[in-house]
Amino acid sequence: MRLRETISKLKKTIANKNKELAQIREDVPALVRAVHQLTLENQELREQLELPASNVTPVHRVR
Repeated sequence: MRLRETISKLKKTIANKNKELAQIREDVPALVRAVHQLTLENQELREQLELPASNVTPVHRVR
């Protein structure tokens, strides 16, 4: 009887792991897109930091 219980538990564990793997596989493309977008934005910000400083000084209104 213990062998059957163990086999049953192992089958449930395998089923849960397969479900988890399927979810991870579904999530990967969205995560890759997010990382790509963040990489592009980071590159753009670094390029902006390399530009010479502006000579324009913002003037704030006195209230």
